[in-house]
Amino acid sequence: MRILVAEDDEMLRAFLVDFLTGLDHEVKSVANGAELIKLAMAERPDLVITDLNMPEMAGDSMIAMIDMYPGLAGLPIIIISGASDEAKENMGIPEGIPILDKPFDFDKLKAELAKVAAKLPQSPK
Repeated sequence: MRILVAEDDEMLRAFLVDFLTGLDHEVKSVANGAELIKLAMAERPDLVITDLNMPEMAGDSMIAMIDMYPGLAGLPIIIISGASDEAKENMGIPEGIPILDKPFDFDKLKAELAKVAAKLPQSPK
């Protein structure tokens, strides 16, 4: 799967890239939502994994922008966030987008990855 990670914490971003690459995914990463939108439009990943609280463009704004672009609308998203439950509720995250709380459980992330992979068209062998 081609995954785009948006996380402003450099160490966590590198850790996620290493973890996902180790699961045989093709992974690119950016430090904020604005960079993610640019790269997603150019690359059209299969999945976005994003934090909510980032500089330049927060995750909730980035998610809204993804749905505005015809080539990106419907792109699967997984949120990994340290935001409080109240803050997440106030952000208006669309229903159905999984939110993993920081620190997150890697087994839960693997389970969410499997759900996304199951919905992707299978490439011919």
